Amino acid sequence: MSMKQAGTTQLAQSGKAYGGRPRHRERDFGRVFTGLLFALFVVTLLMAILAGTDVYRGLNRESALADDQRLSLTLLANDVRANDQVDAVARAWVTAGGVDMVIAEGDEDLGQPAMADENSTEARSLLQGPALVLRETLPSGVYETRLYRYDGTIMEEYAMEGAPYDPEKATPIVKSSIFDFSYTGGLLTLKTDAGEAVVALRCAGGDA
Repeated sequence: MSMKQAGTTQLAQSGKAYGGRPRHRERDFGRVFTGLLFALFVVTLLMAILAGTDVYRGLNRESALADDQRLSLTLLANDVRANDQVDAVARAWVTAGGVDMVIAEGDEDLGQPAMADENSTEARSLLQGPALVLRETLPSGVYETRLYRYDGTIMEEYAMEGAPYDPEKATPIVKSSIFDFSYTGGLLTLKTDAGEAVVALRCAGGDA
């Protein structure tokens, strides 16, 4: 083989070597890119699943809370019905100096205690607003079912008439940012975060 032919053969082989290396790199880059794309897809899918799970749990919690609040409103209305007696509904304003109570007679409107209209420190309620008192007259005396809001929770306390109010002995019913009530024309309206419940008292001529 002449030197010219040998040189030509060497150049051809060198060309093949240099021409093959870029193609090998392209194949490696393609594999890496495909792997990264697949990993990104898996990570995105996992994030979507986790986000969907959190949303589902949040909806379940909100639904359970709403159900509890509606149930608590029903329980409050049932307490009223269970104590449906003459002169059973009263509004109490509890202060450090004592309890000022107004009792609704028949279907007359339930007024505000005198202390509730004052702004002095002594007249400030120990509770978060007035208490709804359902009085029950028994042969052994008068007993009270007291419903009021304390520390952001509607509480139920059962005690004899004249006994001090003690939230530590009360039963928590449900957390609520509001607890309000009104009584007019024999209708007792209860208001909480769950909405309103209206009870027509039989003792005032209504049909509960």
